[in-house]
Amino acid sequence: MQEFKVPSSKSISNRLLIIKYLSQSNKAIKNLSLADDTLLMQNILSQIDRNPSKLIFTDNAGTVTRFILSLLALKEGVWQIDADPKMRERPIKPLLDALKDLGAEIKYIENEGKLPIQIIGGKLIGGKTINIDSNKSSQFLSSLLLISPYIKEGLSINIDKDMVSKPYLQMTISLMKEFGAKIKEKENQLIISPSEYNFKETQVENDYSSACFAFEKLSILQGEDLFIKNLYPNSLQADLIAIIYFSYFGIKSRFENNGLRISYNQENISQEKILLFDIKDCPDIFPSLVISALFSEKRVVFKGIESLEFKESNRIKAMLEGLREIGGKVILDKDMFIVDG
Repeated sequence: MQEFKVPSSKSISNRLLIIKYLSQSNKAIKNLSLADDTLLMQNILSQIDRNPSKLIFTDNAGTVTRFILSLLALKEGVWQIDADPKMRERPIKPLLDALKDLGAEIKYIENEGKLPIQIIGGKLIGGKTINIDSNKSSQFLSSLLLISPYIKEGLSINIDKDMVSKPYLQMTISLMKEFGAKIKEKENQLIISPSEYNFKETQVENDYSSACFAFEKLSILQGEDLFIKNLYPNSLQADLIAIIYFSYFGIKSRFENNGLRISYNQENISQEKILLFDIKDCPDIFPSLVISALFSEKRVVFKGIESLEFKESNRIKAMLEGLREIGGKVILDKDMFIVDG
């Protein structure tokens, strides 16, 4: 059995960094992600305290940009936020509209609804019910949620029934509650009371979306079992569902010794000739699943692909063009991505 090394979860890491910052704690986050996004988040958080009137540049990091926008609206200071050309085109307006509803002073420097912007922070007042469009990204909602315990008079947020990546919202809620946030969950609404985070030392689990490359490798090349450390069955990560989806390609998963052991057995391959995968809640596993599908003898249909257009690149376009260049049989049919293996 070989060990397959994967990094720690940047989704968990970035949320923990915001919670730790707001709590003003010096407690450690063990196994913190070393991804560019997380390093950028750490750098920006250190900048905020050094200079409350500084240009903040968020590169092409969607999570960092959206989380930092809410944080700067909360913090006193005059902030200018910009990013690289790709990030300027990615959606942020639903979040900015929600922050404006809470009293944030936001000025668009070039184009409405897009970076660069100026925020005069420290003026948020709650006691309201906020609607926020989350059908392109759940990060708008997570961004606002993370700062909500520190908004005067609390906050209620209506949840869009059509929101994408809903498990990422649940990850945010679970981490907030773990460190003391007071959140009441109703069917389509969250009610957050004023409170403070009580941050304590914690450890980040490893990244399930990165582990998908192990699933992909084994489904195509077969070979000996692979072991991935620091993955758990009660994970907060949406991409845990990869265990189920890759089982259709012959991958068996078993948790043992504080990790995940995966093995390939041809007899485990699904007998179904057509598979349907809904990735609305887990878009990051799309590339690995597509490659495994390409090497299968099946037609694999992916639905729930809408948010992939708004990632750091247009993943639908990139996969479609890249696979066709190497002779892959792939079709984009309205809101379906179809692979003929």
